[in-house]
Amino acid sequence: MDTNISKKINILRAIVMGANDGIISIAGVVFGVYGASMSTWTIFLAGLTATIAGTFSMATGEYVSVNSQLDSERSAKDKQKIALANNFSQEAQFLIQHYQTDGISEENAQLLAQQSMQKDALGETLHARYGINEDDFISPAEAAIASMMAFPLGAILPMVGMIFVPMTYRVVITLIFVIFALVLTGYFSAVYGNTPKKTMILRNVLMGLLTMSVTYLIGLLMAA
Repeated sequence: MDTNISKKINILRAIVMGANDGIISIAGVVFGVYGASMSTWTIFLAGLTATIAGTFSMATGEYVSVNSQLDSERSAKDKQKIALANNFSQEAQFLIQHYQTDGISEENAQLLAQQSMQKDALGETLHARYGINEDDFISPAEAAIASMMAFPLGAILPMVGMIFVPMTYRVVITLIFVIFALVLTGYFSAVYGNTPKKTMILRNVLMGLLTMSVTYLIGLLMAA
């Protein structure tokens, strides 16, 4: 896969996950506050505060997560450099066996391994041994910025529903907004994660509904 395309996909994945967290987190907050107090101003303040906190939490969390991933990659890369320096032929043989497990004949596997070791021994053996493709990683800063932008975008729909929709239709409309948004993020999460779409969408929606239900009941208990 082209390097730029791979990085764009990973950035989009960070955006989708950040938006999904924003939807569920802020929906849980506004429903919880609604259960305790139907004051629009109180809901707005609680939602805004949670959005600001969640935005910075997602950004720092993504930054730390990607940095940890890069640290593991660097460690594996250093280890593989030593292995190639000390046992080049052994690593070439490992690559042949790796190709054979993928269904390539022994003759073709030997030829492919020879070409791969001449072209990019480190990259090929690193991918074969550890499943690492350096082109797939985005920078910690890019991941943090993507999440920082996505979280408040996800928070918009539950905030709009609970603040601007008339009291009579507030809960129903907000639920529709949130479910629609969760269906979208569940779909894109399935696409990027190469998982069954229906299962991912259903799981995403159910988790969102569970979060809203629990926080709403807690809000009711607090108000009692």
